[in-house]
Amino acid sequence: MKVGMDQMIVRRYDERDLSRIGLIHSRSRQAAYAGLVPPNALARVTPEEQVEVWRVRMATLPSPNAPLVVEVDGEVVGFAVGQLTPNTGAELTAIHVLPEHRGTGAGKALLDAVVAAFGQWGVSDARLHVVAGNERAQAFYRRNGWHLLGSAGNHEIGGASVPVLEYGLVV
Repeated sequence: MKVGMDQMIVRRYDERDLSRIGLIHSRSRQAAYAGLVPPNALARVTPEEQVEVWRVRMATLPSPNAPLVVEVDGEVVGFAVGQLTPNTGAELTAIHVLPEHRGTGAGKALLDAVVAAFGQWGVSDARLHVVAGNERAQAFYRRNGWHLLGSAGNHEIGGASVPVLEYGLVV
């Protein structure tokens, strides 16, 4: 897909993408969660720590799964992970883009590709969790057809427990 002068490609994750995913996840969380997660907890979310987190997560994904990256001009600028979940359909477990690539269509391209995978798996609905107060992310999901289901408890980020909301999508 063409975006301005940039070439955007969504493709399946490859282990060589891990260092880039660690950087993207760390920078995305730092930008999106400022004011929502205590600063000392966010300081623990480093690229190096995230590489190790994602090395384990990617190696243990249940099948079927859709670990994807988006490249702009050959550089990975975002990633997303979708997977089949027992009894609940499918779940978008992560979607992050570098802060400077927000609003470029990179996140939308990833989301569309994950939702297409959900459809190929024959599921009728999908879920995702978002940090409560992350209004930018919530608006993005609503624009793309997801609807708020309610509170989903808490999630740990950098050692801090933060409230999360659950969104749903009819696939």
